[in-house]
Amino acid sequence: MKYYFSRFSFGILCLLTLSPLGSFAAVSSTGIDNESRQQIAQVVTRALQASPEIAAAYSAVQAAEARLTGAGLPLNNPELEAEAENTDISTYRIGINQTIDWHDKRGALEQVARQELLLAQQQYQALKLARSTDLLDAIGRIIVSQNIEELARKRTTLLKRFERLAVKRHAAGDISRNDLELARLALAEAAMQEARSQSDVLQAQMDFQVLSGHPLDTPLQMPHVQAGPATPDSDERLAQQHPEVQSALIAAQVARQRIQSVDRGRKADPSFGLAAGQEGEETLVALSFSLPLQVRNNFENDVEAARAEALQADQLAQQSYRKLRARIAGTRDQYRLMAAAWMHWMDSGQVSLEKRIELLDTLWQSGELSTTDYLLQLQQTLDTRITGTELQSELWDAWVRWLSASGTLENWLTGEKKK
Repeated sequence: MKYYFSRFSFGILCLLTLSPLGSFAAVSSTGIDNESRQQIAQVVTRALQASPEIAAAYSAVQAAEARLTGAGLPLNNPELEAEAENTDISTYRIGINQTIDWHDKRGALEQVARQELLLAQQQYQALKLARSTDLLDAIGRIIVSQNIEELARKRTTLLKRFERLAVKRHAAGDISRNDLELARLALAEAAMQEARSQSDVLQAQMDFQVLSGHPLDTPLQMPHVQAGPATPDSDERLAQQHPEVQSALIAAQVARQRIQSVDRGRKADPSFGLAAGQEGEETLVALSFSLPLQVRNNFENDVEAARAEALQADQLAQQSYRKLRARIAGTRDQYRLMAAAWMHWMDSGQVSLEKRIELLDTLWQSGELSTTDYLLQLQQTLDTRITGTELQSELWDAWVRWLSASGTLENWLTGEKKK
């Protein structure tokens, strides 16, 4: 049994069931919607868990964690030296050298690594959001294409019956040869449309399998939308919390932290050494000190490059935020437009498909409706129903796009409210 959106009232949609004969009847939506949403959430979760791309992003998070742990360790290890010489006089010496992190390079590297970990985590969340959006889009197309395929199959069934009746009426002399050929032509066209709709179902299923790695073997229903998008007052908060914007902002922070890291890294660190040994009968003790002289190159250009990259990252973060604000506002307006169109569609007063076809049959068989008019009105009736299904698909697409733009998709799947 297929489920469709019903009329939108005070931000809440009720579900309508499409009976096997095509009639609509209002039903309680809460239980059905929760079950549908949970089933879709399970499908999306399984697909994400099996995704190599998501697994790779999670490995990047683990790598960033390992780098952060390593960045917290001392930067320089001690150096052990040993020397021995056996000539007329036996000489040996052993010593140790240690380079001192005089400018706290480790602290700067640790700050960069910490921000890089946050960046990897946000990129992981952004990728999950993007792939969840793709999966919901693919699921919606499968459901809608299956609904349209069912209507196309119903069209073929009705026209087969009509063609059989036309043959009988032609044999009885009630209709002309031309009317019979019209019936056969309509049946052939319906068969082609059914084949195209079946191809659309296969294409939608293939697109889902490309994303998930396996076919969609769970019958799903289209859940209704429980509430409309938030008001424009929340756009700034939603945009700032979005994983894409957070990734861009953290990337800018990483770039700023690298300025300090590069600046400290270019500075020379002193090395101290202590050695002890014996030369013949004499005991030797030596202290050493070394410091690179940055005379030929002080690496200041590296710092300037880091500053320019930080400025670039800041500008990209601002652009990301502007794009998200525009996406949130645009998708919200698109959703409201489609919701209004759907409400108008449902308020227009739909006659059940079964009753409409029965009426057309009665008028045709009584001679009050010509074969041409019958086929035309039957085609219009079924095309209108398909148009309604496509409108439902557009409403779903608009809703999913707004969930993605606002970063609330995961909350909707889990039934949680965005904090």
